Amino acid sequence: MPEGGGPVCVCVINLKGGVGKSTISALLARHGYQQRNLDVLAVDLDPQSNLSQALMRDNYRLLLSRKLPSIVEVFNGYRPPSPQRTGPRSLNGSDAVQTIARSGGRTLQLLPSRFDFSDNLLGSVRPDPRVLARFLADNFQEKDLVLIDCAPTESILTTAAYHASGYILVPVKPEYFATIGFPLLKESLSNFSSQNRGHSIDVCGVVINNAFYDGGNNGGPEKYRALQEIKYEAHENGWKLYDHEIPHSRGFPKMMRGDYSYVGNAWMFSSFAEEFFESIGL
Repeated sequence: MPEGGGPVCVCVINLKGGVGKSTISALLARHGYQQRNLDVLAVDLDPQSNLSQALMRDNYRLLLSRKLPSIVEVFNGYRPPSPQRTGPRSLNGSDAVQTIARSGGRTLQLLPSRFDFSDNLLGSVRPDPRVLARFLADNFQEKDLVLIDCAPTESILTTAAYHASGYILVPVKPEYFATIGFPLLKESLSNFSSQNRGHSIDVCGVVINNAFYDGGNNGGPEKYRALQEIKYEAHENGWKLYDHEIPHSRGFPKMMRGDYSYVGNAWMFSSFAEEFFESIGL
């Protein structure tokens, strides 16, 4: 468990797409800020920018139209010339983040992504996977929690997330080929750890997402088989499987926007969230 002296940094990753990483990242960020009174930074490390759009909503269009700094500028290491300033300038933490909510001394902030993130990385001669870790270390030591939403593919972005994280949260859906990303992730983590022996990084747990419906068809025998496979593979890898599962719910999009007026069975997310925060010492 963490001993203080900086934020707890968790990357949300599964090397299989469509498992709800961005939704879970957004909901955990809001829960940590609102229910656990934490100072939270969410980092969108996925070029699809789903987390950015979920937390910023219409303001994301403004970020694009005004060409405001994002994760792209963090990896580039500077702010490029603009109509207001015709030369490049240095980039600090306050330049790059968007404040989603503020209460007293706490904030929920976002380091957003852009659709051209991949193109910018590919255009770099040799992207440095430690850039994000250094940027967080230099600018956000006052945060309680940093949540990093990752792309579902093995790339320099994956390595960058590992360098910036002490914990890994693995969402998975109980469906056909549910655990196809587990061996890839285990190998990826093993390779990283063998090359960075001074870096402590652990899987804090696996969470089953979209696990059940609150009434009605619960998925049938195929979902049951997938659940059994997930439990077996998590045990074989030595990864904790959270007791609380995340239900299927149409209330989650509202919660990601910060609207809790009527969320149906989405309130059940809080049971997992509380278990998650306890597991990482927050």
